[in-house]
Amino acid sequence: MSKVKEDYYKPNPEKHETYKKLFKEYKLLHDYYGKGGNDVMKRLKDIKLESRN
Repeated sequence: MSKVKEDYYKPNPEKHETYKKLFKEYKLLHDYYGKGGNDVMKRLKDIKLESRN
C-alpha cells in the first residue's frame, strides 16, 4: 500500500482570466479529438502501427 499525499492546489485569483482562457481551449481540444470531431489521432496511430512493419 502507498501513502496518501495531503497535497492540494490553491487557485491564484489573479490568474482567473488566464485559467478561463486555457479551459476554453482545453474544451475545444476535447471536443475536437475526444468526441469524433476529427479522426487525426486515429490516423496518426495507424501510421505508427504501419511504420512498425
